[in-house]
Amino acid sequence: MITMQLKYTKYYQLRMFLVVTVLIGATLCIVQFVDIFTPFDLLFFGMDSLDGFSHVPKSVAILIIMFHTLFPGFIILEEGMVKGIMYTVVAWFFYAVLIHSYSQLFHLFMPLSAPLLGCLTTIIRTLGWGSTVLEEEKESIEKTFGHFVEPSIARLAIDNPNLLQEDGVRKTVTVMFADMRGFTKLCEIIEPDLLITMLRECFGKLISIARANGGTIDKLIGDSLMVVWGNPVPQENHAEKAVEAAIEMQAMMQNLRKKWNHQLGFNVDLGIGINTDEVVVGTIGSDEFCDYTVLGYGVNIASRLERGCPAGKICVAAQTASQLGDHYHCKSLGKFDYKNVREKIEVFQVIADS
Repeated sequence: MITMQLKYTKYYQLRMFLVVTVLIGATLCIVQFVDIFTPFDLLFFGMDSLDGFSHVPKSVAILIIMFHTLFPGFIILEEGMVKGIMYTVVAWFFYAVLIHSYSQLFHLFMPLSAPLLGCLTTIIRTLGWGSTVLEEEKESIEKTFGHFVEPSIARLAIDNPNLLQEDGVRKTVTVMFADMRGFTKLCEIIEPDLLITMLRECFGKLISIARANGGTIDKLIGDSLMVVWGNPVPQENHAEKAVEAAIEMQAMMQNLRKKWNHQLGFNVDLGIGINTDEVVVGTIGSDEFCDYTVLGYGVNIASRLERGCPAGKICVAAQTASQLGDHYHCKSLGKFDYKNVREKIEVFQVIADS
């Protein structure tokens, strides 16, 4: 038994499309049989009349018209636009040879205008339908993908399939690390399902605040969050936006801390480190798995600031502090040594307005 494996697997979505295509073919057959297309066929062949010629049997004419109406859509869906149109042209080449041979040898007059019109109509409809479906699928993939990575990065990856092969680029961005203090201890005393619920509640609010202030979620690392401003979409005043987000995060965390303390009798705080610097932006990993992220000395500084930041506070590097407007008050905490950092880093604490 011969089986045929189709490449295109969504023909179930094409019911109405196929019905309309068949109706178009049937309509062309009817029009062909009332001789509306005959004058056009005669004009194309340079003939004045059908004297000495006879029409092909109606069953053959129907087969020809329906084939040329259905074939282009099927082959384009199976092989893609370029190959599909090439195969359609090849089919028409052989049909033209057939027309010439049968007209010369048997004086048979074969339909031309009807199958040609059916073919062109189907190609236009298939390409238009395909563009619509591809756009819908793209939006669906982007929406689903956006639950796991930042929507702007998902959009970038979909629009640039060769992103993995591209070299990294240098950009000046602002990087934030936010870490939940006391959560490791909390893991020892509460059930895992409650722990996940708390993390979702906290991260849900933190992510919403970051995005509302123009931040791009780079990654979640256990009970920590990494956010970038200025990539992949360039931003003005990204240092100010990052600090504004941090202030809102700490305000939100105060309310959440009160709620969890009331329910569990345990305090959970948030430490935030922010740095503005030039970093390398690109994909790291392999062809099987990769991550689109920012790398470099400036990212390491932001991470070190977060680790050394007191609970409930916001610590920024000097370069970030220098880019903040007058309505942000920063207090110098001094210069500190950090692991794998080549020089002492001056750290500033952002003092939120009461």
